[in-house]
Amino acid sequence: MESMHYRLRCLACGEPCPEQRSGFRLHCDCAAPPRGLLRAEYAERFASGGGGGVFRYRAWLPVRRSAPQPATPRKPAPGPVAYRSDELARRIGLDRLVVLFSGYWPERGAHCETCSFKELEALTVTARLPEDERRPLVVASAGNTGRAFHTVCSRTGVPAVVVVPEAALPALWTTAPPAAETTLIAVSGDADYADAIRVAGMISGLPGFLAEGGAHNVARRDGMGTTLLAGVESAGALPNHYVQAVGSGTGAIAAWEMAQRLVRDGRFGGQIPRMHLAQNRPFTIMADAWEQRSRQLPPLDEEQAKRRIAALRAAVLSNRNPPYALAGGVYDALSASAGAMYRVTNRQAERAGALFAASEGCDIDPAAAVAVAALQQAVARGAVERDQLVFLNVTGGGLRRLHGERRVRRLEPDLTVDHRTVTAADLARLLDAAGAPAQEVA
Repeated sequence: MESMHYRLRCLACGEPCPEQRSGFRLHCDCAAPPRGLLRAEYAERFASGGGGGVFRYRAWLPVRRSAPQPATPRKPAPGPVAYRSDELARRIGLDRLVVLFSGYWPERGAHCETCSFKELEALTVTARLPEDERRPLVVASAGNTGRAFHTVCSRTGVPAVVVVPEAALPALWTTAPPAAETTLIAVSGDADYADAIRVAGMISGLPGFLAEGGAHNVARRDGMGTTLLAGVESAGALPNHYVQAVGSGTGAIAAWEMAQRLVRDGRFGGQIPRMHLAQNRPFTIMADAWEQRSRQLPPLDEEQAKRRIAALRAAVLSNRNPPYALAGGVYDALSASAGAMYRVTNRQAERAGALFAASEGCDIDPAAAVAVAALQQAVARGAVERDQLVFLNVTGGGLRRLHGERRVRRLEPDLTVDHRTVTAADLARLLDAAGAPAQEVA
Protein backbone atom coordinates (compact mmCIF):
# COMPACT_ATOMS: atom_id res chain seq x y z
CA MET A 1 0.00 0.00 0.00
CA GLU A 2 1.37 3.40 -0.96
CA SER A 3 1.98 5.98 1.73
CA MET A 4 -1.16 8.00 2.46
CA HIS A 5 -1.47 11.51 3.85
CA TYR A 6 -4.91 10.63 5.25
CA ARG A 7 -6.53 7.83 7.20
CA LEU A 8 -10.14 6.73 7.48
CA ARG A 9 -12.19 6.37 10.65
CA CYS A 10 -15.65 4.85 11.08
CA LEU A 11 -18.11 7.20 12.77
CA ALA A 12 -20.21 4.28 14.02
CA CYS A 13 -17.60 2.19 15.85
CA GLY A 14 -14.86 4.83 16.12
CA GLU A 15 -12.17 2.53 14.77
CA PRO A 16 -9.70 3.34 11.96
CA CYS A 17 -10.16 1.60 8.60
CA PRO A 18 -7.31 1.05 6.16
CA GLU A 19 -7.72 2.34 2.62
CA GLN A 20 -8.07 -0.35 -0.05
CA ARG A 21 -5.40 -1.24 -2.61
CA SER A 22 -7.90 -1.23 -5.47
CA GLY A 23 -10.77 1.16 -5.82
CA PHE A 24 -11.47 2.81 -2.48
CA ARG A 25 -13.04 1.92 0.83
CA LEU A 26 -16.66 3.01 1.29
CA HIS A 27 -17.67 1.19 4.48
CA CYS A 28 -16.29 -0.12 7.73
CA ASP A 29 -16.41 -3.85 8.36
CA CYS A 30 -18.10 -3.26 11.73
CA ALA A 31 -21.67 -3.59 10.47
CA ALA A 32 -23.76 -4.66 7.52
CA PRO A 33 -25.51 -2.65 6.32
CA PRO A 34 -23.21 0.20 7.38
CA ARG A 35 -24.46 2.20 10.34
CA GLY A 36 -22.20 5.19 9.85
CA LEU A 37 -20.05 7.12 7.44
CA LEU A 38 -16.30 6.94 7.21
CA ARG A 39 -14.41 10.19 7.71
CA ALA A 40 -10.99 11.17 6.41
CA GLU A 41 -8.46 12.43 8.94
CA TYR A 42 -5.45 14.57 7.99
CA ALA A 43 -2.28 15.18 9.98
CA GLU A 44 -1.57 18.65 8.63
CA ARG A 45 -3.14 21.95 9.65
CA PHE A 46 -5.12 23.75 7.01
CA ALA A 47 -3.05 25.29 4.24
CA SER A 48 -3.77 25.83 0.57
CA GLY A 49 -1.15 25.03 -2.01
CA GLY A 50 0.02 26.86 -5.07
CA GLY A 51 -2.06 27.23 -8.17
CA GLY A 52 -5.81 27.30 -8.47
CA GLY A 53 -8.74 24.96 -8.53
CA VAL A 54 -9.93 22.35 -6.10
CA PHE A 55 -6.51 20.67 -5.78
CA ARG A 56 -5.01 23.72 -4.07
CA TYR A 57 -6.57 22.04 -1.00
CA ARG A 58 -4.90 18.69 -1.65
CA ALA A 59 -3.57 18.41 1.92
CA TRP A 60 -7.19 18.05 3.07
CA LEU A 61 -8.41 15.84 0.24
CA PRO A 62 -8.34 12.01 0.34
CA VAL A 63 -6.74 11.69 -3.08
CA ARG A 64 -3.88 9.65 -4.50
CA ARG A 65 -3.03 12.21 -7.17
CA SER A 66 -3.84 15.77 -8.15
CA ALA A 67 -5.38 17.18 -11.30
CA PRO A 68 -4.90 14.61 -14.09
CA GLN A 69 -4.83 17.43 -16.63
CA PRO A 70 -2.81 20.58 -15.81
CA ALA A 71 -4.51 23.95 -15.98
CA THR A 72 -3.57 26.33 -18.79
CA PRO A 73 -4.38 30.00 -19.44
CA ARG A 74 -7.05 28.84 -21.86
CA LYS A 75 -8.32 26.13 -19.52
CA PRO A 76 -8.07 27.33 -15.88
CA ALA A 77 -8.47 24.78 -13.11
CA PRO A 78 -12.05 24.35 -11.85
CA GLY A 79 -12.62 25.00 -8.17
CA PRO A 80 -14.74 26.91 -5.67
CA VAL A 81 -14.48 30.66 -5.25
CA ALA A 82 -15.61 32.93 -2.44
CA TYR A 83 -16.24 36.65 -2.42
CA ARG A 84 -17.86 39.23 -0.16
CA SER A 85 -21.23 40.35 -1.46
CA ASP A 86 -22.31 43.97 -1.23
CA GLU A 87 -25.53 44.37 -3.20
CA LEU A 88 -27.22 41.05 -2.40
CA ALA A 89 -26.21 41.49 1.25
CA ARG A 90 -27.77 44.95 1.30
CA ARG A 91 -31.02 43.75 -0.26
CA ILE A 92 -31.33 40.84 2.16
CA GLY A 93 -30.30 42.91 5.18
CA LEU A 94 -26.81 41.68 6.03
CA ASP A 95 -23.47 43.39 6.54
CA ARG A 96 -21.13 40.39 6.23
CA LEU A 97 -22.25 37.98 3.54
CA VAL A 98 -19.73 35.76 1.75
CA VAL A 99 -20.92 33.93 -1.35
CA LEU A 100 -19.38 30.51 -2.01
CA PHE A 101 -19.77 30.04 -5.74
CA SER A 102 -19.24 26.93 -7.85
CA GLY A 103 -20.02 27.31 -11.52
CA TYR A 104 -18.98 29.31 -14.55
CA TRP A 105 -18.20 32.96 -13.81
CA PRO A 106 -14.78 33.83 -15.24
CA GLU A 107 -14.68 37.35 -13.79
CA ARG A 108 -14.88 35.80 -10.33
CA GLY A 109 -12.34 33.10 -11.15
CA ALA A 110 -14.99 30.36 -11.35
CA HIS A 111 -14.31 27.87 -14.14
CA CYS A 112 -16.51 24.82 -13.42
CA GLU A 113 -17.82 24.11 -16.91
CA THR A 114 -20.53 21.82 -15.58
CA CYS A 115 -21.92 24.86 -13.71
CA SER A 116 -22.20 22.91 -10.47
CA PHE A 117 -20.23 22.15 -7.32
CA LYS A 118 -20.73 18.50 -8.21
CA GLU A 119 -17.72 18.97 -10.50
CA LEU A 120 -15.57 19.34 -7.37
CA GLU A 121 -16.61 15.92 -6.10
CA ALA A 122 -16.14 14.30 -9.51
CA LEU A 123 -12.57 15.63 -9.65
CA THR A 124 -11.68 14.39 -6.17
CA VAL A 125 -13.42 11.01 -6.45
CA THR A 126 -11.56 10.20 -9.67
CA ALA A 127 -8.30 11.44 -8.10
CA ARG A 128 -8.84 9.01 -5.20
CA LEU A 129 -8.70 6.08 -7.63
CA PRO A 130 -5.39 4.23 -7.99
CA GLU A 131 -3.59 4.93 -11.26
CA ASP A 132 -4.12 1.34 -12.44
CA GLU A 133 -7.84 1.10 -11.58
CA ARG A 134 -9.74 0.35 -14.79
CA ARG A 135 -13.08 -0.92 -13.52
CA PRO A 136 -15.90 1.37 -14.67
CA LEU A 137 -17.03 3.72 -11.91
CA VAL A 138 -20.81 3.47 -11.43
CA VAL A 139 -22.56 6.74 -10.52
CA ALA A 140 -26.25 7.46 -9.90
CA SER A 141 -27.57 10.98 -10.33
CA ALA A 142 -30.64 13.19 -10.47
CA GLY A 143 -28.88 15.42 -13.00
CA ASN A 144 -25.98 17.62 -11.85
CA THR A 145 -23.80 14.82 -10.48
CA GLY A 146 -24.25 12.82 -13.67
CA ARG A 147 -23.27 15.79 -15.81
CA ALA A 148 -20.20 16.39 -13.64
CA PHE A 149 -18.96 12.80 -13.62
CA HIS A 150 -19.65 12.31 -17.32
CA THR A 151 -17.63 15.43 -18.13
CA VAL A 152 -14.73 14.77 -15.76
CA CYS A 153 -14.46 11.08 -16.67
CA SER A 154 -14.62 11.89 -20.38
CA ARG A 155 -11.80 14.41 -20.03
CA THR A 156 -9.58 12.18 -17.88
CA GLY A 157 -10.24 8.79 -19.49
CA VAL A 158 -11.68 7.25 -16.32
CA PRO A 159 -14.20 4.55 -17.33
CA ALA A 160 -17.65 5.33 -15.95
CA VAL A 161 -21.29 4.30 -16.11
CA VAL A 162 -23.65 7.18 -15.27
CA VAL A 163 -27.27 6.31 -14.40
CA VAL A 164 -30.00 8.98 -14.38
CA PRO A 165 -33.81 9.10 -14.52
CA GLU A 166 -35.04 9.70 -18.05
CA ALA A 167 -36.64 12.96 -16.86
CA ALA A 168 -33.15 14.26 -15.98
CA LEU A 169 -31.79 13.97 -19.54
CA PRO A 170 -32.28 17.69 -20.32
CA ALA A 171 -29.71 18.39 -17.58
CA LEU A 172 -27.18 16.04 -19.21
CA TRP A 173 -24.86 18.04 -21.47
CA THR A 174 -21.12 18.53 -21.62
CA THR A 175 -18.30 20.66 -22.99
CA ALA A 176 -16.03 17.59 -23.10
CA PRO A 177 -15.30 15.67 -26.32
CA PRO A 178 -17.01 12.29 -26.79
CA ALA A 179 -15.35 9.44 -24.90
CA ALA A 180 -15.94 5.75 -25.49
CA GLU A 181 -15.11 4.97 -21.85
CA THR A 182 -18.19 6.82 -20.53
CA THR A 183 -21.63 5.19 -20.75
CA LEU A 184 -24.91 6.99 -19.99
CA ILE A 185 -27.96 4.98 -18.92
CA ALA A 186 -31.45 6.49 -18.68
CA VAL A 187 -34.02 4.85 -16.42
CA SER A 188 -37.35 5.19 -18.19
CA GLY A 189 -40.93 5.93 -17.30
CA ASP A 190 -41.76 7.50 -13.96
CA ALA A 191 -38.26 6.83 -12.62
CA ASP A 192 -36.77 9.23 -10.07
CA TYR A 193 -33.39 9.49 -8.36
CA ALA A 194 -34.15 6.55 -6.04
CA ASP A 195 -34.84 4.33 -9.06
CA ALA A 196 -31.57 5.45 -10.67
CA ILE A 197 -29.76 4.57 -7.43
CA ARG A 198 -31.33 1.11 -7.44
CA VAL A 199 -30.31 0.42 -11.06
CA ALA A 200 -26.80 1.73 -10.38
CA GLY A 201 -26.63 -0.59 -7.37
CA MET A 202 -27.47 -3.55 -9.58
CA ILE A 203 -24.67 -2.61 -11.97
CA SER A 204 -22.06 -2.01 -9.28
CA GLY A 205 -22.96 -5.40 -7.82
CA LEU A 206 -21.83 -7.06 -11.04
CA PRO A 207 -18.27 -8.42 -11.11
CA GLY A 208 -15.79 -5.94 -12.54
CA PHE A 209 -17.69 -2.71 -11.79
CA LEU A 210 -16.93 -0.22 -9.01
CA ALA A 211 -19.56 1.64 -6.97
CA GLU A 212 -18.79 5.34 -6.59
CA GLY A 213 -20.56 5.29 -3.22
CA GLY A 214 -22.42 8.58 -3.02
CA ALA A 215 -22.33 10.11 0.46
CA HIS A 216 -20.23 7.15 1.67
CA ASN A 217 -17.29 8.27 -0.50
CA VAL A 218 -15.05 10.53 1.60
CA ALA A 219 -13.58 12.07 -1.56
CA ARG A 220 -17.04 13.17 -2.68
CA ARG A 221 -17.72 14.89 0.64
CA ASP A 222 -14.31 16.51 1.04
CA GLY A 223 -14.33 17.69 -2.57
CA MET A 224 -17.56 19.57 -1.95
CA GLY A 225 -16.24 20.68 1.43
CA THR A 226 -13.60 22.78 -0.29
CA THR A 227 -16.31 25.42 -0.77
CA LEU A 228 -16.11 26.09 2.98
CA LEU A 229 -12.31 26.22 2.80
CA ALA A 230 -12.53 28.84 0.05
CA GLY A 231 -14.84 30.89 2.25
CA VAL A 232 -12.53 30.68 5.25
CA GLU A 233 -9.59 31.70 3.06
CA SER A 234 -11.57 34.73 1.90
CA ALA A 235 -13.01 35.79 5.28
CA GLY A 236 -10.16 34.63 7.52
CA ALA A 237 -12.60 32.97 9.92
CA LEU A 238 -15.35 30.41 10.23
CA PRO A 239 -18.80 31.93 9.75
CA ASN A 240 -21.56 32.21 12.32
CA HIS A 241 -23.99 30.73 9.79
CA TYR A 242 -23.78 28.44 6.76
CA VAL A 243 -26.67 28.25 4.25
CA GLN A 244 -27.26 25.60 1.57
CA ALA A 245 -30.07 23.79 -0.23
CA VAL A 246 -30.04 20.01 0.18
CA GLY A 247 -31.33 16.97 -1.69
CA SER A 248 -29.23 14.23 -0.13
CA GLY A 249 -27.50 16.63 2.26
CA THR A 250 -24.05 15.32 1.34
CA GLY A 251 -22.72 18.82 0.68
CA ALA A 252 -23.97 20.01 4.06
CA ILE A 253 -22.32 17.04 5.79
CA ALA A 254 -19.13 17.95 3.92
CA ALA A 255 -19.24 21.55 5.17
CA TRP A 256 -19.88 20.38 8.75
CA GLU A 257 -16.93 17.99 8.60
CA MET A 258 -14.60 20.67 7.23
CA ALA A 259 -15.78 23.06 9.94
CA GLN A 260 -14.84 20.52 12.62
CA ARG A 261 -11.35 20.23 11.16
CA LEU A 262 -10.98 24.00 11.11
CA VAL A 263 -12.12 24.28 14.74
CA ARG A 264 -9.47 21.72 15.71
CA ASP A 265 -6.91 23.73 13.74
CA GLY A 266 -7.65 26.59 16.13
CA ARG A 267 -6.80 29.58 13.93
CA PHE A 268 -10.22 30.33 12.46
CA GLY A 269 -12.59 30.31 15.43
CA GLY A 270 -13.77 27.82 17.99
CA GLN A 271 -17.42 27.42 17.01
CA ILE A 272 -18.98 25.27 14.30
CA PRO A 273 -21.26 27.45 12.14
CA ARG A 274 -24.98 27.03 12.53
CA MET A 275 -26.26 25.01 9.58
CA HIS A 276 -29.27 26.45 7.72
CA LEU A 277 -30.45 23.83 5.22
CA ALA A 278 -33.31 24.14 2.76
CA GLN A 279 -35.56 21.87 0.74
CA ASN A 280 -37.87 22.64 -2.15
CA ARG A 281 -41.56 22.24 -1.38
CA PRO A 282 -43.47 20.00 -1.66
CA PHE A 283 -40.68 17.41 -1.20
CA THR A 284 -39.33 18.23 2.27
CA ILE A 285 -38.77 14.92 4.06
CA MET A 286 -35.67 16.04 5.97
CA ALA A 287 -37.26 19.34 6.98
CA ASP A 288 -40.33 17.43 8.15
CA ALA A 289 -38.23 15.05 10.24
CA TRP A 290 -36.09 17.84 11.71
CA GLU A 291 -39.18 19.83 12.71
CA GLN A 292 -40.03 16.90 14.99
CA ARG A 293 -36.36 16.53 16.03
CA SER A 294 -36.65 12.96 14.80
CA ARG A 295 -33.74 10.92 13.51
CA GLN A 296 -36.20 8.91 11.43
CA LEU A 297 -37.59 10.23 8.16
CA PRO A 298 -41.39 10.31 7.90
CA PRO A 299 -43.07 7.47 6.01
CA LEU A 300 -43.84 8.37 2.42
CA ASP A 301 -45.21 5.93 -0.11
CA GLU A 302 -43.56 5.77 -3.51
CA GLU A 303 -46.47 7.16 -5.52
CA GLN A 304 -46.86 10.14 -3.18
CA ALA A 305 -43.12 10.81 -3.23
CA LYS A 306 -42.97 10.78 -7.02
CA ARG A 307 -45.88 13.21 -7.29
CA ARG A 308 -44.12 15.62 -4.99
CA ILE A 309 -40.78 15.26 -6.77
CA ALA A 310 -42.43 15.91 -10.14
CA ALA A 311 -43.67 19.26 -8.79
CA LEU A 312 -40.20 20.56 -7.83
CA ARG A 313 -38.53 23.50 -9.53
CA ALA A 314 -35.18 22.22 -8.21
CA ALA A 315 -35.52 18.60 -9.34
CA VAL A 316 -32.05 17.68 -8.06
CA LEU A 317 -33.26 18.17 -4.46
CA SER A 318 -35.16 14.90 -4.58
CA ASN A 319 -33.38 12.05 -2.78
CA ARG A 320 -35.97 9.73 -1.20
CA ASN A 321 -33.28 7.98 0.85
CA PRO A 322 -30.85 10.69 1.98
CA PRO A 323 -28.01 10.06 4.49
CA TYR A 324 -30.04 11.69 7.22
CA ALA A 325 -30.21 9.21 10.09
CA LEU A 326 -26.89 7.35 9.93
CA ALA A 327 -23.96 8.23 12.19
CA GLY A 328 -22.28 11.34 10.80
CA GLY A 329 -25.28 12.21 8.62
CA VAL A 330 -27.54 15.24 8.25
CA TYR A 331 -29.33 14.75 11.57
CA ASP A 332 -26.03 14.77 13.41
CA ALA A 333 -24.83 17.86 11.53
CA LEU A 334 -28.01 19.75 12.41
CA SER A 335 -27.89 18.58 16.03
CA ALA A 336 -24.23 19.48 16.54
CA SER A 337 -24.68 22.96 15.06
CA ALA A 338 -28.10 23.83 16.55
CA GLY A 339 -29.18 23.94 12.92
CA ALA A 340 -32.40 24.86 11.19
CA MET A 341 -34.27 23.69 8.12
CA TYR A 342 -36.43 25.63 5.71
CA ARG A 343 -39.13 24.86 3.17
CA VAL A 344 -39.00 26.96 -0.01
CA THR A 345 -41.76 27.10 -2.61
CA ASN A 346 -41.08 27.16 -6.33
CA ARG A 347 -42.25 30.76 -6.52
CA GLN A 348 -39.98 31.84 -3.65
CA ALA A 349 -37.03 30.12 -5.35
CA GLU A 350 -37.80 31.79 -8.67
CA ARG A 351 -37.87 35.23 -7.05
CA ALA A 352 -34.68 34.54 -5.09
CA GLY A 353 -32.86 33.46 -8.24
CA ALA A 354 -33.92 36.65 -10.00
CA LEU A 355 -32.77 38.68 -6.97
CA PHE A 356 -29.32 37.10 -7.09
CA ALA A 357 -28.96 37.68 -10.82
CA ALA A 358 -30.03 41.32 -10.50
CA SER A 359 -27.79 41.93 -7.49
CA GLU A 360 -24.66 39.99 -8.41
CA GLY A 361 -24.79 39.75 -12.20
CA CYS A 362 -24.82 35.96 -12.67
CA ASP A 363 -27.62 33.45 -13.17
CA ILE A 364 -27.84 30.61 -10.66
CA ASP A 365 -29.48 27.20 -10.82
CA PRO A 366 -32.80 26.42 -9.10
CA ALA A 367 -31.20 24.59 -6.16
CA ALA A 368 -28.94 27.56 -5.43
CA ALA A 369 -31.98 29.84 -5.65
CA VAL A 370 -33.63 27.70 -2.95
CA ALA A 371 -30.64 28.49 -0.71
CA VAL A 372 -30.98 32.25 -1.35
CA ALA A 373 -34.68 32.06 -0.45
CA ALA A 374 -33.84 30.17 2.74
CA LEU A 375 -31.38 32.89 3.73
CA GLN A 376 -34.13 35.46 3.21
CA GLN A 377 -36.38 33.43 5.52
CA ALA A 378 -33.65 33.11 8.16
CA VAL A 379 -33.06 36.87 8.21
CA ALA A 380 -36.80 37.59 8.33
CA ARG A 381 -37.19 35.23 11.31
CA GLY A 382 -34.30 36.82 13.18
CA ALA A 383 -32.34 33.55 13.10
CA VAL A 384 -29.47 35.42 11.42
CA GLU A 385 -28.48 38.86 12.71
CA ARG A 386 -27.36 41.69 10.44
CA ASP A 387 -23.75 41.90 11.70
CA GLN A 388 -23.03 38.17 11.78
CA LEU A 389 -20.75 36.47 9.26
CA VAL A 390 -22.76 34.32 6.83
CA PHE A 391 -21.59 31.90 4.15
CA LEU A 392 -24.13 31.30 1.37
CA ASN A 393 -23.30 28.24 -0.73
CA VAL A 394 -24.40 28.95 -4.29
CA THR A 395 -23.97 25.40 -5.55
CA GLY A 396 -24.41 26.10 -9.24
CA GLY A 397 -24.57 28.97 -11.68
CA GLY A 398 -23.43 30.54 -14.92
CA LEU A 399 -25.25 28.15 -17.24
CA ARG A 400 -26.58 30.89 -19.53
CA ARG A 401 -23.14 32.46 -19.81
CA LEU A 402 -21.44 29.14 -20.50
CA HIS A 403 -23.92 28.12 -23.18
CA GLY A 404 -23.25 31.41 -24.93
CA GLU A 405 -19.46 31.00 -24.88
CA ARG A 406 -18.71 27.28 -25.15
CA ARG A 407 -19.61 24.52 -27.53
CA VAL A 408 -22.09 22.43 -25.57
CA ARG A 409 -23.03 18.91 -26.60
CA ARG A 410 -26.26 17.35 -25.40
CA LEU A 411 -25.78 13.84 -24.06
CA GLU A 412 -27.98 11.07 -25.42
CA PRO A 413 -28.33 7.82 -23.48
CA ASP A 414 -26.33 4.83 -24.65
CA LEU A 415 -28.96 2.61 -23.03
CA THR A 416 -32.51 3.08 -21.76
CA VAL A 417 -33.89 0.57 -19.26
CA ASP A 418 -37.15 0.13 -17.37
CA HIS A 419 -36.43 0.01 -13.63
CA ARG A 420 -39.59 -2.03 -13.03
CA THR A 421 -38.47 -4.98 -15.15
CA VAL A 422 -34.71 -4.84 -15.75
CA THR A 423 -32.53 -7.44 -14.04
CA ALA A 424 -28.85 -7.56 -13.21
CA ALA A 425 -28.38 -10.16 -15.96
CA ASP A 426 -30.10 -7.83 -18.45
CA LEU A 427 -27.79 -4.99 -17.43
CA ALA A 428 -24.66 -7.11 -17.78
CA ARG A 429 -25.67 -8.15 -21.29
CA LEU A 430 -26.69 -4.63 -22.37
CA LEU A 431 -23.51 -3.04 -21.02
CA ASP A 432 -21.33 -5.56 -22.76
CA ALA A 433 -23.16 -4.94 -26.03
CA ALA A 434 -22.79 -1.16 -25.53
CA GLY A 435 -19.04 -1.46 -25.09
CA ALA A 436 -18.83 -1.01 -21.32
CA PRO A 437 -17.56 -4.45 -20.31
CA ALA A 438 -16.59 -5.29 -16.76
CA GLN A 439 -12.89 -5.23 -15.90
CA GLU A 440 -11.14 -7.91 -13.91
CA VAL A 441 -9.64 -6.89 -10.57
CA ALA A 442 -5.91 -7.57 -10.43
